Amino acid sequence: MKSFILFFLFFSTVAAQAQTTKVDALPTGTYTVQSNDTNAWPLGDIVLLDDSHYKTGNENVTGEYKFSATAQRILFVSGPLKGAFAKTASNSGTPAISLPLKENKEVGFKLAVDVWAYYKKN
Repeated sequence: MKSFILFFLFFSTVAAQAQTTKVDALPTGTYTVQSNDTNAWPLGDIVLLDDSHYKTGNENVTGEYKFSATAQRILFVSGPLKGAFAKTASNSGTPAISLPLKENKEVGFKLAVDVWAYYKKN
C-alpha cells in the first residue's frame, strides 16, 4: 500500500509539472508564422489589431475573432481565417497561435502543414 501511495504521489507531481501554461490573454501585435515553406502558408503573419479584430500580413482585409481563455481557442468569425480551427499555447511565457493540419482538414480549411505563429515582442 505504501508503494502505491508513493508511486501515485510521484507521478501526480511529474504530471503537474509537465502541464503547459494556459494563455489568459492574447496581447495585440504580430504573431510571426514559423514555416520553412512559404507556399504552405501564403497568408503571412497574423496581426491582432485589438481584442476582437485581426488581419493577416499579406491581406488588407480585417476580420473579427473571439478568444476563449477557458477553452484555449480562437474563433475566427470573419476575414481570411474564417472557420479555421485555432488553439493557443504558451511557449516559455510567450503566447502562440496554432492552426493544426488535422483539425483544419476536418472543418474544410485548407492547410499544407501545421501552422504555428509566435508572438513577436516589439
